[in-house]
Amino acid sequence: MKIVICLCLILYWLSFPVYPFGHSLLPLFSLDPSYININHGSYGSAPKYIHEKLREYQLKAERNPDRWFRLDVQIEMENLRKKLSKYVNCDPDDLVILDNVSAGINSILKSLKFQSNETILYYNIAYGMVKLTLQYLSTEIFTQKQIIQIELNHQTIQNTNLLLKKTQDIINKIKNVKLIIFDHISSTPAILFDIESMLKYFHSQGILTLIDGAHAIGAIELNLTKLNPDFYLSNTHKWLYTHRSSCLLYIKKDLQKLIHPIITSFGYLQSFQNEFFWLGTKDYSSYLTISDALDFRQTIANEIDIYNYNHQLAIQAGYLLAQMWNSSILISNEKFISTMNNIELPLIINTLDKMNILYQKLINQYNIFLPMIEFDKKFYCRISAQIYMELNDYQTVGKIVLDAISTINFLPSLK
Repeated sequence: MKIVICLCLILYWLSFPVYPFGHSLLPLFSLDPSYININHGSYGSAPKYIHEKLREYQLKAERNPDRWFRLDVQIEMENLRKKLSKYVNCDPDDLVILDNVSAGINSILKSLKFQSNETILYYNIAYGMVKLTLQYLSTEIFTQKQIIQIELNHQTIQNTNLLLKKTQDIINKIKNVKLIIFDHISSTPAILFDIESMLKYFHSQGILTLIDGAHAIGAIELNLTKLNPDFYLSNTHKWLYTHRSSCLLYIKKDLQKLIHPIITSFGYLQSFQNEFFWLGTKDYSSYLTISDALDFRQTIANEIDIYNYNHQLAIQAGYLLAQMWNSSILISNEKFISTMNNIELPLIINTLDKMNILYQKLINQYNIFLPMIEFDKKFYCRISAQIYMELNDYQTVGKIVLDAISTINFLPSLK
């Protein structure tokens, strides 16, 4: 009986984070103490431990460059793919590591071959890089008629059935849809989409799926075997705590032969992994910190605790700021919120000019970077939650926003 009680106590103890979340974790990061990183989602923040590991890899390369590039780094990268594949539950041979999602999106879209009557679909909330890449394709490779944008509003972004109905209406009109591009967690506004349902729906119609999961890995549980996308990308430096920059690219086996990196080098006509691995001499150190970031996370807490803390903090911060500003949050259904949230700005911010004035004032006078957007005829900001933050950080930022607005004379700018 005593043994059973002891085992229960041990399991109970293990269920708690190794470190308490919040400001107690700030010393593990290199952030300026005077800076509130309310925008973790854009660039991430690597712990000091990761910086140390980065330097170790760089020194290994300097001690014996020939051995490093010809032998050691290839072994290190193979081991990394095996470790990372367990974290995202897929075959390691279906993964490669790139600099960022931008490189992956360009590699895929510039590799796929389309007939003149085949089309690509994407949504209006797609990341700017995706839109510009599609704009390039529409003028240099395809035609503008082959690339179709679907408009989403505050209702369709948080109702999968409405979203799919809207999309199906477009599919019925244009026919011959070969590829659809959509986010796992969009950037602005920040929405966690039900991509499992979306993937099944589009696959049932024979449409290829390209998922921009830039904000996914480290923010939510990621199971690529279960999701079964055709193409999937996710930046590891945003939420996984790796050094900037690194990104995983997953491609189904039967599609790998179709896709080539935007840089052609010595891996060309070899395997999927070889072609994406050697793109010229480069520093692989940031890639290798993915392994160390996975180790770091285990020293903090289990994955579910990390996900839940950031998710709940994002929700609580959203309600707090909406209350302080007498406004509202964009997403009413919490299952569409991940580690970021969208809060309507105080009602006085009702034009793009006013929004831009506030944006610049917060940066230049208050050292606060707060992403802002206009969406569905309202003006919102996006906040990020992270394990080193607490609710009072958002209260501080909320007061700063109100203070900044109170000192702005909007009339001259409007004139």
